[in-house]
Amino acid sequence: MRIVFGIVIGLVMVVGLTPAAFAFDQEAVRAIHDVRPDLQAAFDENGVAIPGTAAGFLIDIYDWAEQYGWREHEELASYAPTSSFIPEHDGSAHPEVTAENFIVLDKSSGQILAAQNADVVWPVASLTKLVTADVVLEEEMDMELVFAVNAIDDVGGAKLYVEDGATFTLDDLFYSALVGSANNAANALSRTCGMNHDEFLFAMNRRPYELGLAYTEFVDPTGIELGNVSTAREMARLAGHIFSSSDIRRYTTTASRYVDVLSEGSQKQIKNTNWMLYYPEFDDVYVTAGKTGYLHESKWNLAVQLRSSAEETDKELLIIIFGAASRPDSFYDTEQLANWAWQNHDWISADAI
Repeated sequence: MRIVFGIVIGLVMVVGLTPAAFAFDQEAVRAIHDVRPDLQAAFDENGVAIPGTAAGFLIDIYDWAEQYGWREHEELASYAPTSSFIPEHDGSAHPEVTAENFIVLDKSSGQILAAQNADVVWPVASLTKLVTADVVLEEEMDMELVFAVNAIDDVGGAKLYVEDGATFTLDDLFYSALVGSANNAANALSRTCGMNHDEFLFAMNRRPYELGLAYTEFVDPTGIELGNVSTAREMARLAGHIFSSSDIRRYTTTASRYVDVLSEGSQKQIKNTNWMLYYPEFDDVYVTAGKTGYLHESKWNLAVQLRSSAEETDKELLIIIFGAASRPDSFYDTEQLANWAWQNHDWISADAI
């Protein structure tokens, strides 16, 4: 899915979901682009990053302005982070991890602290469910409405083991899809809005389109298909947008939950697939949002927002891991990257920069 960036900007402003970069002085960025051959070689006339160039993992020229340009050009001051503290790196190399691709961002400032192969298109697996949930939450439906999970919803992988037509509240379908990563629950969720399959996929793909994400695409609501793809950098922008929802944070940080199978008068216990929420070896981090994903072809993926403690709000990180060697490694990789970021960056007052 390749998007003409100028069209994306127009759509974003119309629908009112303007990414931070688009709200500032675009003319100043374009003027700098017009006189810098290095930027022209990295970003095309629409501002989109050119693959295989120095643009690397950056999404577009406005991403460059947010990450680096504001430091180099006074006229790009509007792109500087608005957070109270901004991380400054001490120059140390990030740790070696098993993940093929990753990115680490400071949540408050949006500054990228480390990245590896963050522009490589990758199957996102069950991270897809974040978008499915986001689309349904936008409808603002009553969480006590009742819906069925049908046999046709079972596409393999993780699932609720229930009879055809088993019923759940909408709230419990969210828990099943985001805590237990049940594929049949995600498919059932996609039907709750009254959209047909193609309409729901269109709504899912409108998310990356609105955010200017040229290489992110969704082809089913569960993540079971290899056609659900993104890059680590693009997934970071998308996940950061979705994690701003208090409902998403509530669902994805629930360690364990009993859901009611209303039609059967029984309950099912589901445990969160994110071990960082409850395994004691991860007590050194505090997770504020997250979602796991796995396919044989993608290996182990993770999108997670975390702090060193519940109280340490100024140093919250957003980390995307693609292609970790094993399920435990996806969490150990994330823990290593988080601790490295906290230990090797100083969060300096924005007034001092």
